[in-house]
Formats: sequence, structure tokens, C-alpha cells
Amino acid sequence: MKPYLLLLTTCCLCAPLAAQTVFHTADIHHFFQAFDSIQTTNDRQRQIDIVQSLYLDPGGRGIEYTVANSQDNGVPATAQHWVDMMTQSKENIQRIRPYFDNMDSQMQLLADKFDYFRMVYPEFKDGNVYLVMGLGRFGGRPEGTDLFIGCEVVASAQADWMVNIVLHEYVHTLQKLGYNALLAHCILEGAADFVAEFVHQKSLRETYPNGYIDFGYQHEKAIWKSFKTFIASNEKGVFFNWLYGTEGRSVKGQKVKDLGYFMGYKICQAYYNNATDKTQAIRDIIELDLSEDEYARAFLLKSGYVPQQDVDFIQGFTFEKVTEQKKGSRMRQYGYTIKKGNIHFVFDLPRTMSREDIRHITVAGTFNGWNPSDMAYQLAPTQGNRYELVLPVSALPATAHAFKFVINGEQWQPVPDFAKNTESGNLTLLMP
Repeated sequence: MKPYLLLLTTCCLCAPLAAQTVFHTADIHHFFQAFDSIQTTNDRQRQIDIVQSLYLDPGGRGIEYTVANSQDNGVPATAQHWVDMMTQSKENIQRIRPYFDNMDSQMQLLADKFDYFRMVYPEFKDGNVYLVMGLGRFGGRPEGTDLFIGCEVVASAQADWMVNIVLHEYVHTLQKLGYNALLAHCILEGAADFVAEFVHQKSLRETYPNGYIDFGYQHEKAIWKSFKTFIASNEKGVFFNWLYGTEGRSVKGQKVKDLGYFMGYKICQAYYNNATDKTQAIRDIIELDLSEDEYARAFLLKSGYVPQQDVDFIQGFTFEKVTEQKKGSRMRQYGYTIKKGNIHFVFDLPRTMSREDIRHITVAGTFNGWNPSDMAYQLAPTQGNRYELVLPVSALPATAHAFKFVINGEQWQPVPDFAKNTESGNLTLLMP
């Protein structure tokens, strides 16, 4: 691919400056050029060629990463995938397009905030921030000191929407990341939220009005009470709907997403507020080692966040597998049955959706490279709101598979709480 373009760079004739983080935005402009151009033809091959030449070929590191990480099992995405995205999500692209009108001013604001970040955290490491339009597979991904922002996922009507998400995700480039269980992972994400708010100098309640932070402040005691029932979980990657935009937790009769971020945020906020040396506190929060469950427990206790009546419980519980079971419900196999030599994938449409909302429902998993656009795995509507796909057992030769259902190629469906066939946040299928 061709060399990438650098925005917000300084004149080469100027005296050398200190290192700075570089924000790469050219891919956004290229995306909308390609998007506009494919509207001029119905020839699919011509559309693919346009996307290749106007969006993928001029791209650099940001596009290379997005192509490589928009499909699983090492299968890279292609121009065809972006053509599908541009045509199937045309209305959504047109909806979010105005959110990029002030991109230049947001980049300048980010440059100012990063200057402040370097001041409050002297160990700050500069890198690159690549803003791209991906295929809905990631909002923010750190890799070393590079950060990749999938703007099609995170763009919003907030006038400064880029600022907090870039700050939050850039904190992850400075952290010691790991494959953590629930408590450690909530603290890790909460640390990024807290530091982003601190550097942005704007309350997260204002940044995300009526969101999880606002709800959290209103119902903090109830959220903590619920969180305690899961805090002993030691299964890495199992988050019980506390994180990552899954269906959320029910608190005070309302189901809210991402409350695990709020818990981690409040723990880090308490640590900072109770610290004498505030500069050291910021350093401690960013450089947390959460590779072991016990390190997460120790930080929680040291933060001073735990109510006095819960200190003995937090000190004494044992990290172990936690199983959630709703009242009056039984854990059961979900998503498929095997009978008469066939695998029946079965999905019931959520009550909040109607068939008019559905273009297609697919099953994506280890058997098809986690490709949500693989129409060979499309479910067909049956009676009511049920969708089904029948495959011969011989079509999936391996003994075990992980999978999820996907609506319209981009809405990955969460694993139900009652499903017993789960592992690492995915559904599992065991062959006979």
C-alpha cells in the first residue's frame, strides 16, 4: 500500500520539536470519497474497484491494520466487504457523516489535550492515532504505541466525540494489558475512563449524558451490591454483561450496558481522591499490574472505595468460577440442537426488533472464520420470530466450535444468561 499521510505535522523547515503523537485522518476522507463514488454505478465489480483504488490503496498503517483485523482466523477483509458495508449500511453512513464536519477542530483539541497528558504523566509515550472507517469490528484497538479508532462504531452527535474516545483508548497503549477476569478487567477499563476524564477536564457525565456514568452516580449502592455477587469470578474473558456493550445488567428495574466501566472508574477515582501525591496516583493508575486476580483485589482495597461493612468480605472471598442463574430459570443449551444427522441453528428475534428490521441473520464462528457476511450460514425465517439454519453434521468436521448469531452483518448478539454452552463470551457447539 502507498505511504500514509500525516496530518497535524509541522513544517520541515522548523527547528526540531519534541516527539508528538500524530493523528492520521486521511482515511476518513478517502472513505467518503469512495462512498460517494460507488453511488454513481450499480456495477458491483466497478464498485469494488472504486473502493480498492480510492479507499484501500491510498491507505497506510491504519488501513493495513483494519484489513487484517476485520476478519478472524487470519483471513483479511477485502474491498468487497466495504462495498457490502457501504450499500447495506448506506442510511447509517449518511446519518453519521455530519459528525465528521468538525474533524479538524477536534484534532486540534486532541493535540492540546495530549500536551496536557504529557505534563500530568511524564512517562507518556508518543505514538500514532489512526482514524479509519472499518467494518464494525472494533471501536478502539491499541497495538504498542499505535491506536486504531473504528469511527463507524464510535462516532456520535457530541461535538467533541473523538476527544474522549481517543483519550480513553490511548490510555490502553500505556497500560499493562492482559487477558483478565471480571474485577481486573473492570479496573483496567475504569482506569482508562478515569484518566481520560482527568485529561479531558470534562466530566464523563457531560461527555456521555444519560449514559452508564450518569446512571451509576444515581444508583451507585445498588450497582455495587450487584457487582459483589460477581466479583469473585476468575474466568478470563467472562464478564456477565458488565462490559463491552452487551445486553447489560438489570439494576433498579432498568437494564444498563457497561456498568463494569463505572465500577472500575469509581475505584480509580477513590484511589486518586485518597492519595496524597496526586501525580504519583495518576502514575499508579496507568501503570497498574492486573495480571493476577489478587493484584486487582489489593488495588480495590487500597483505593478506599470498599464500604466499611464490606471490607471483611472483600478480604476473604476466594476467586473461583461464578455461575449466574436467573430466578426461576434453568441453565440450558442454547442456539442449536443436533438430531437425525443434522445441526439445527435456532435463533429467536429479540422482542425489541421486528422482522421489518431484518435484512439477514447469520451464524458466525470458528467454522467460517467468524465471517458475519457468509451467506452460506444465513438463517431462514420460520414461524413467529424464529430463524433457523439446518446443516448436515458432516459440514462441521471438527469436534467443537465457538459461534454467535449476527443480525444484518454487524449486530453481534450477546450470549443469554441462561445458556450453559458458553466459553470466553461465545456460544459453544459440541459435535456428537
